[in-house]
Amino acid sequence: MNFTEALKEAVQRVEGAVSALIIGADGIPVAEYSQGQKLLDLEDLGAEASQMIKDINMAAEDLGLGEAKEFSIVSDVCGILMRKIVPEYYLALVIRPEGNYGKGRFVLKSLAPRLEPEFL
Repeated sequence: MNFTEALKEAVQRVEGAVSALIIGADGIPVAEYSQGQKLLDLEDLGAEASQMIKDINMAAEDLGLGEAKEFSIVSDVCGILMRKIVPEYYLALVIRPEGNYGKGRFVLKSLAPRLEPEFL
């Protein structure tokens, strides 16, 4: 599967989405796609995502919740939805504040299993 095409599809299917990327758990972006004005620097997101992934996984484990598969951050500037593809790789979708977050979650949930074979 072509990563750029998959990310483009995610952005185009979600009202208000502007960027999508695949990030390694180490924070290194694997692929990205943006349409229109970027709401944040995607390299910075990758770097910060690494620590967020570690913290969220540790919190889920400490609370006995099992594996953390999805998380989000919503701010005044944008929302960032992240979904695990495999333990080492995540999908991220950046959405404008007025965007459709429910559809974003659905799109990431459907796209992650389609990308999973590329990482095994």
